[in-house]
Amino acid sequence: MAEATTRAEKKQSWWPLFWGLVALLICPYLPFFVSLFPIQQTLLLLVPIVAACSIVGWKVGGRAALALIWIAFSVWMLLQPAGESGTQYDQMARGWAVLLAASFGLVSLWSTTTPFFARSLTSVGLATGIAFLIALASPSGIARFQHAAGEELTRRTSNMIELIQASLDDPESRATLDRLPGVEEVDERAIDMMREIPPRAATLLPALLALESLAVLALGWGLYRRLTPVEIGPPLSPLTEFRFNDQLVWGLAVGATLCLLPAFEEGKNAGYNLLLFFGALYLIRGIGVLAWIARGKWLLIIVLTLIPQVFIIVTLALGLGDTWLDLRKRVKAG
Repeated sequence: MAEATTRAEKKQSWWPLFWGLVALLICPYLPFFVSLFPIQQTLLLLVPIVAACSIVGWKVGGRAALALIWIAFSVWMLLQPAGESGTQYDQMARGWAVLLAASFGLVSLWSTTTPFFARSLTSVGLATGIAFLIALASPSGIARFQHAAGEELTRRTSNMIELIQASLDDPESRATLDRLPGVEEVDERAIDMMREIPPRAATLLPALLALESLAVLALGWGLYRRLTPVEIGPPLSPLTEFRFNDQLVWGLAVGATLCLLPAFEEGKNAGYNLLLFFGALYLIRGIGVLAWIARGKWLLIIVLTLIPQVFIIVTLALGLGDTWLDLRKRVKAG
């Protein structure tokens, strides 16, 4: 294991991290998003990850006090119910939080020079593999976990719909809706769409959980680096430099094969999960390329986001194209 411990040469701004943490804490409780975050209590994931980073930092020369504080905070968080207390989802959520933090800590201890994305991807893969083995060894296997997730997502969505319906039935809201009849129809369509999300999200639980975990790992990594000058790995690169191993394109290829070929009908659900996970990664890579092309002119990106379909197609094409073209590297080499 690499024992080298370096010191941060300059302080990183808290603002990007602050807004990222705000989004992480608020988005899981917004309409439509309540069914897309497998673990709604995102602090349950974040705190143990920072604790794991603090332990690794202590092992390479950091303060033991910082590690003890975050370990205590983690224990307290893990003792709190996640969702309805005593349910299978509650146990699943807390179990995943422990698996993810432990995996990230072990991978970080193995090498402090590994770049963050490779480290986090390995950690998520390791945690997923262990969780998969646990699911296979349990009664009813994976179906039981999927059913528990579906129940939890349906419960959240039903509660959100009740809140929206109660606000629409408020006398003041009702008076406004009477003056604008078209708005009420839009609200009803939105509620119908929300009801359709939980069963679909339950089948995509592995991909959604992996993406949520990667996001939390990035924020936990950024938070740790701002709390102590003791580094346990390279800093996060700017979005404009985000890239990963080009061999990951095979994840998309396998996913598409499972979804499209009739011979792999039984693996179609796994194909959809692969497409969602790796598609999201290439989408983010495409956003990085687009931000690099824009060179700080965020108005171009904002305009594209006003048409979501166009934005997704453009960024996904840029992300996939970067696998072969790698314009950013070519420009630097030139």
